[in-house]
Formats: sequence, structure tokens, C-alpha cells
Amino acid sequence: MIYIKAQIGPPNIGEPEGRFTVQYFDEKGNLTIRSGGTRAWRCNNPGNLQASPYSMSKQRHSIGKVREGKNEYAVYPDYETGHLALVVMLRGTVYSPLSLREAMKKYDFNNPMYIDEIVKITKLDPERTIKSLSDHEFEIFWKAIEKVEKWIVGREDFIEKWYITSVHKKHGVITQCLIKKNENSLWVSKEEAVQLAIDGRLHVTLVHLKTGKVYLRPEFGHKPFEKVS
Repeated sequence: MIYIKAQIGPPNIGEPEGRFTVQYFDEKGNLTIRSGGTRAWRCNNPGNLQASPYSMSKQRHSIGKVREGKNEYAVYPDYETGHLALVVMLRGTVYSPLSLREAMKKYDFNNPMYIDEIVKITKLDPERTIKSLSDHEFEIFWKAIEKVEKWIVGREDFIEKWYITSVHKKHGVITQCLIKKNENSLWVSKEEAVQLAIDGRLHVTLVHLKTGKVYLRPEFGHKPFEKVS
């Protein structure tokens, strides 16, 4: 499954207010909700990179960002993309000339003990520069960062977005909709279809009139609903 967009979602019932969920959307509009676990896992961001011109750039393939407190974090479509964003940043011109101590201070200035955790895990000299590390040492280094940032898997819930395949009309006005759900189809009232659309569960365009009436229309580029008797 390829995710093309992500956004922050509300916490699950019973979870702390700050424990946000992340909503991922695929090319068909289906929704996957990640909850629990750690922020790194929920955001597919193993380095917990904050949202920035670099982490959100086209080259890094970010698909969204989420806010936690005063900070915003990039969201990536999968672990591999988020991991590559971390590695490329550490190998780049900003970080590579720095010593490990300087790099960790820049990486997370709110955690002065970060370098101590890295040294404890890697046994590397904190005064060495990143660019002086061998490939093997560099791998040990980034793995230590990801360990400190904590990648703990939580829960995923998949919610398929449904389609209207046919409609019943009375005097030219839709009264019922045939909705394709998974491999099954179900007739629902227009009012139920409108609510599903409001909840983001239905591929449809809602047209609101000043009179308060709501009309269902196919999404742009889709063929008209098939009328059945």
C-alpha cells in the first residue's frame, strides 16, 4: 500500500490528550490510522526529524506533518523513506563536519544527555567528526540514534473508503444509494450516504445549497451515478 498523504488525528478514547494518532491516506482514498506505539513509528520517522525545509522537501518525499506541543514533525510514507531522510541529513554538509558531541547538541538541544546515550551504545569517541566514521561506524551511529528515538510499533486500523455504484431517484432526486463496501454492496438512504460522506467514508462530492439542502454528486472526473428502477 502506497500512502500519498498524512495528517494528525485525535487520540483514541481513553488515551492521553497528547497521544495523537496519524491518519494515512492511499491513492484510493482509503484510510489507515496509526495509534499507540511511539511518535517515531506513528510518523514513519525513525529519527523524529522535525518539520523543516529539509525534512519536508520534495527530495525527502514527506507526505505531511504533525504538531506535538510546540514542535512539528515530518511524516513519511514508510520506514525506509524516513530512515533515508535521517541518514542523508547526517551525511550532508551541515552535520558531517561536526563532532558527534556537536551533532547531538544540534540534533536535540533540549536533551544535553543525548551524546552520553549515543556514546554508551556505540562506544565511539564523541570528539570524532561524523565524516571521519567508517561505513560500519556510521551504521552503528545512526542505529543508536534510532534506538534513542524509540521505534515501538502500536496499532493500525484500516478503513476502506466506499463508492456509490447506483442510486434510486424519486422525481429526479436521489432517495437511496447503493454503496460498495469491501466485496459487498448495501442500499442506504440518502441521509445515511450524506453522513458517510461527512465522515470521510464515501467517494462523493457534497453540494450544500443556501436553502440547507444537500446534494450528492460524483467526484470530479467520475462518471454519473447509475440510476436503477
